[in-house]
Amino acid sequence: MSEQTYDEWPAQWLRGALPLCVLHTVAAHGPVHGYGIASRLATAGLGTIGGGTLYPLLARLERDHLVTTSWVQGDSGPAKKVYTLTEAGAGQLKDESARWRHFSTLTSALLNTHDEESRHAGSNNE
Repeated sequence: MSEQTYDEWPAQWLRGALPLCVLHTVAAHGPVHGYGIASRLATAGLGTIGGGTLYPLLARLERDHLVTTSWVQGDSGPAKKVYTLTEAGAGQLKDESARWRHFSTLTSALLNTHDEESRHAGSNNE
C-alpha cells in the first residue's frame, strides 16, 4: 500500500498539535527564528504554517515562560528574533509529548478496531 500525501491538514488537527510541534522544533534547533520554525514544520510534512498562526502561538509560549526570545544580528540585514526553550518549556515538552503519544496510540487503536470491524462485516455479507 502506498502512502497517501496530503496538501493540507484540518485546522482543528493542527490547532491541537502545533504548540507541541513548535516546542519540539525550538528544543531541537534553537535558538531559531520564526521562519526557521515554519520551514522545519513544513519539511516535517505539516504544511505551510502562516505567520498569522505561528507568531501569536510563539507569543503565547513566551508569555507562558516556555520559550525566551533574544535578538541576533543577521549576516546581512536586520537582527532577527530567535526563540530558545526554557527549563519550563522542556518539562512541558516532555510531559505533553508523552500525553500526545498515549492519545495517538488510543486513537489509532480505535480506528484500527473500526477498520477490522468493517472488514469482518463486509466479509460476512458475501
